[in-house]
Amino acid sequence: MKAIVKARQAGRIRIEEKELPQLGDGEVLVEVSYCGVCGSDIHAAKHAKGYEFVGTGTTLGHEISGKVINVSGDENAHLLNKHVVIESMHYCGSCENCREGRTSVCHEINVIGLHFDGGMAQYVKVKPKFIQELPPQLPVDMAALLEPMSIAVHSVKKIKEIMPQDNILIQGPGIIGFFTGLICSDKKAEVRISGLERDYNYRLSKAYLFNMKPFIADKEELPDKVDYVFECSGSSAALKSSFRYLRKGGQLVAVALYEQETALFLTEMVRNEWPILTSYGCDPEDYRDAADLLIKYQSQLRNIVSYFPLIEAERAFTESMNQKVLKAVLYN
Repeated sequence: MKAIVKARQAGRIRIEEKELPQLGDGEVLVEVSYCGVCGSDIHAAKHAKGYEFVGTGTTLGHEISGKVINVSGDENAHLLNKHVVIESMHYCGSCENCREGRTSVCHEINVIGLHFDGGMAQYVKVKPKFIQELPPQLPVDMAALLEPMSIAVHSVKKIKEIMPQDNILIQGPGIIGFFTGLICSDKKAEVRISGLERDYNYRLSKAYLFNMKPFIADKEELPDKVDYVFECSGSSAALKSSFRYLRKGGQLVAVALYEQETALFLTEMVRNEWPILTSYGCDPEDYRDAADLLIKYQSQLRNIVSYFPLIEAERAFTESMNQKVLKAVLYN
């Protein structure tokens, strides 16, 4: 089968012929229909700091939808021919955090497509506890967005309750930023999503599809301080500047991952009682909330997705890196 793998040369991927995955006890084989290109895939391909653990030759991809075509063990026979999504975060289920339901911070967490072979291929094997059947109203192409939408769902849950007319700033017009803003807008909050002037044509201009307002951070000023900032850009400079937009007693949720260290002036944070909350990954139940949102907004979401055949993965990565597309999805 064809697979998209991390190359030795930083910033590159390659198409490789691999053997069809052989099922172990209790595993199932999924024929991949769609797999999204995530920022983590790009970081891994670029050999970015914090992604050293991703081995050369690892099949990338963790935003996976497809169909179960083979199973090991009669106990999994009911899954045959089911359309499914594969959860990205493979948790142990037995550590302290898992027992508390905090599987995204499992002590033994592994991410498919980073720690081991993922879904940018024609087939992928997985343990059945990490798959969820798709609701009938959710098309399999839209299901490839379940994982990033679940990341956004998880981040918004960090705020106790978002109320109508809360003022919210989303920093970073990538897909996680868009999805986080969509969820807040769905709760009737006033949402702005920020980026740079160069982001407008391909990204910020699409904010109106989800009742958000674009904010060009290097050209405009916000009219008012905001109640919450969701930092989704991954820019250390943006993280530092986010506090200038935050009202006293407001909250910041850091969702992105950063390649550089960031120095913050804690005295200012203490005086303004600015807590920094962090959000990593998602839990299994987040997928169910995400599915409801994808079903509700699928017509608008089709305007922000660009589909590429698997064999054109290099173009999908290049256009994603150059921010020529908002969300690239590979298909078989």
